Amino acid sequence: MRLPLGLRVLVVAITCLVGSKGIASVEANAGHKIFLRAVLTMADGTTKAVTLEGVGCSASMCSRVRARENNSNSIWLDGLTSIRQIHDANGAVQATFMFKNGKEREGSIVQDNRVLYISHWLDTEKIDLARVRQIDFGL
Repeated sequence: MRLPLGLRVLVVAITCLVGSKGIASVEANAGHKIFLRAVLTMADGTTKAVTLEGVGCSASMCSRVRARENNSNSIWLDGLTSIRQIHDANGAVQATFMFKNGKEREGSIVQDNRVLYISHWLDTEKIDLARVRQIDFGL
């Protein structure tokens, strides 16, 4: 559902005045960056520069800073340089994770964290990881 422009402006103004302390405390408490810049390469080969707000399921965002793997480990989003070879695996999403420290490993993101929440001016877009071929962070 898309809100009328006037209502969206009001929501943003209230968020800036009241919610900025909450956003800062999320980042400070976890010690990880939020609102990460990234380039998505979609399954059809097109690319788009985005700001990643967080991950979750189709109903709601679960985390701004990490994705959960099937083995209950966390993948801190700000520690990645890229996610490659992304493919659907019966609910979970299999991928190869490239880390800033140069390490690489394969993993599986749980079904409840397979939707990317992308920030747009006054709006948020949801993109299922199954529609993405690759994510490059920090570009």
